[in-house]
Parts: sequence; structure tokens; C-alpha cells
Amino acid sequence: MIKNKAHSLEAHNFGELSKKESDPRARVRLLILHQYAMGESSESISKTMAISTHTVMKTRRNYWQKGLLSIYDKARTGRKPRLLSEDVERFKLAIVEAQAKREGGRLVCDDIVDLAKSAFGVNYSRQGMYHVLRRIGMSWISARSQHPKADIQQQEAFKKTLLPK
Repeated sequence: MIKNKAHSLEAHNFGELSKKESDPRARVRLLILHQYAMGESSESISKTMAISTHTVMKTRRNYWQKGLLSIYDKARTGRKPRLLSEDVERFKLAIVEAQAKREGGRLVCDDIVDLAKSAFGVNYSRQGMYHVLRRIGMSWISARSQHPKADIQQQEAFKKTLLPK
């Protein structure tokens, strides 16, 4: 048992707080604390909420030590990106240049995956590349492609002579 209970279970109305909470994991923790505040035992809460007794007691202990902030998960770092942050701007520029060099058609995701592998030495799947593009602020959707033999002046002249509706 924890000797120093810095935060009291009577300090908050956990039931009302749980109704306003959008994070589902935090909501469950608030409901556990609400049950404790109503005088329920750890075993009773465990059975009622179909949660292990260890989790129920750990939630109470964390609240006693840290207060309301204990109901939220800590930020996690996750996997480090393969494409280094210092290479992002060069990668974006390489994508734009590769599209500009194409003579018709669009740059598709497979082309970008190949570019990342050959120029930056990083290997991504197609789905992984979509995530990378979103992370660096680029869209994989491009403008309508233009045929390499298209004549812009001739198209504009046709639009001027087109009869209005």
C-alpha cells in the first residue's frame, strides 16, 4: 500500500469527467477511479469492468501519485523514420524535379519509391511511401497529366472559336 497518497479520490467527480473525456483509455481509467470513489473494492471493479485486478490497482496507485494526469498515456517515440529529417527538403526537391523531367504522364508512387531507394538509400513499400509523403507535406495526387505532343497554343485557339452554350 502506498503511504503517501498525494491525491484524494474525493477531489474530483470522476463520473462526470468520464462523460466529457474523448480518449477511450482515459475514460476507462476515470470510470475505475469513479468506482473506487463510490467505495467499491478492486476485485469488484475488476469483475464489473472485465479488467484485470492488477490494472485496476495500478490505475488507483498512479492517480494517488500523479493526480489526474495519470489517466493519460505518455507520448511514445515510435520508430525512427528511415528518411532522415535533414534529407526531407532534398527529397521533396528531387520529386518535383523528377516530375518536371517527365515528358508526359505523371510521377506515380512506384517511381517515388524507386527515387528514394536510388538517391537516398531508403527502401519503402508503396503504402509506406504514402505515409512519408503525408508526413513531409506532399500529396501523392498530381494534376492531370499533359500529353508530350500537346500544343497549348492550338488548344487556346480552339477554346476561343468554340461556340458558347
